[in-house]
Amino acid sequence: MSPRLTIVLPLKGRHLFTLRFLWHANRARLPYRFLIADGEVHPALAEVLENSGEHFPNLDLQYIRYPDDRDFSCFFAKMADALGRVTTPYAMLADNDDFLAYGGLERALDFLQSHADYVCSGGRVAGFSVYSGLNNPSHGLRGKLNRLYAYYHSEDVSSPVVAERLRQGGLKLWIYYTVVRTEALAAICREVAELDFSDLQVHEAFHVMRALTFGRAHSDDATVSYFRQYGTSLYSSFKKDWVHHLVRSRFTSDVHALVERISAVTAAADGADPAAVAEDVRAVLDDKFRQFLWANYGSLQGLKQALRSRAPDLVTWLQNRPRYFVGRERSALLLQLANAGASQEYVAQFCAELAAIEDALSGEAFSAFVRPFLPVLGPAEELKTVAPCAN
Repeated sequence: MSPRLTIVLPLKGRHLFTLRFLWHANRARLPYRFLIADGEVHPALAEVLENSGEHFPNLDLQYIRYPDDRDFSCFFAKMADALGRVTTPYAMLADNDDFLAYGGLERALDFLQSHADYVCSGGRVAGFSVYSGLNNPSHGLRGKLNRLYAYYHSEDVSSPVVAERLRQGGLKLWIYYTVVRTEALAAICREVAELDFSDLQVHEAFHVMRALTFGRAHSDDATVSYFRQYGTSLYSSFKKDWVHHLVRSRFTSDVHALVERISAVTAAADGADPAAVAEDVRAVLDDKFRQFLWANYGSLQGLKQALRSRAPDLVTWLQNRPRYFVGRERSALLLQLANAGASQEYVAQFCAELAAIEDALSGEAFSAFVRPFLPVLGPAEELKTVAPCAN
């Protein structure tokens, strides 16, 4: 039977994480197509992926070499081309330091098949971190599960009116990690390449808003469809800080382009006044960037910066210290799923999926698999390089 879903995996660095992602997917026998769009080709990894049947025999995998992601324009062009190659009815973006959850993805796919007015669907996004020693020698590739929590979750964005969906869901970044109808996701990627944003936050906002112009968005409290790793984003996309980036980017032009495109599409769909819709879109962006500025330049941020400069060892310890509440966090997440209506059958399935992820993180099987690749794709290569995704 042909797969329903294509997982589009853009690559730029973190080579061993790519092997971990695919090793876990192969072991789980995920029945999806995997399209790998490599924007920083490493010959040793490329050889593995071009002979994927030998290493990952249970996966339907297509590997494509692209020019280096030298800048955002190259990345956007790569993603537009990759989505144009997808032939399944549904597609999804993923990062190579994360994991997929089969049970939640299957329920998302079933939902979309029976609800034609929804453009995307997904379960909760569960965040996790890994403890691999205070010096973090594997950069989070392997180690004990150290933190587990649910985030990027919200109720459905279900209004039949596009403008209302934008007001309700324009800041819902969980939409980025949902299963999406392929024609919509391909159109979003084509338009992003056309508009060629210079600011990633504008790109993220456009992605979410444009998705909502195609249809409603479904979020299922009773499942988990994606696991995101915390603590592997070691580098910022800004050379210094956002202000330094701001005065050297096309930020205001990017915002104007976003507002113009989203308001035009929305006004046409709703039969509304484009100027009024544009002001609604600006209001959503106002909230987004106020939150960002407070988080990065509020009163507490100065104290954090001072601590980083004066006590870097302490900061390293705080970031990488072992935590002792993951068992309690696991129980809390299971309770959240049950309270949202998850069946005992699904909860058991989720526990098995989580156990498989823990085995990938700390078990001997993945360690044995990856060991031959360490000399050429070793931990020094695994510091996370900048990837323009919604982190």
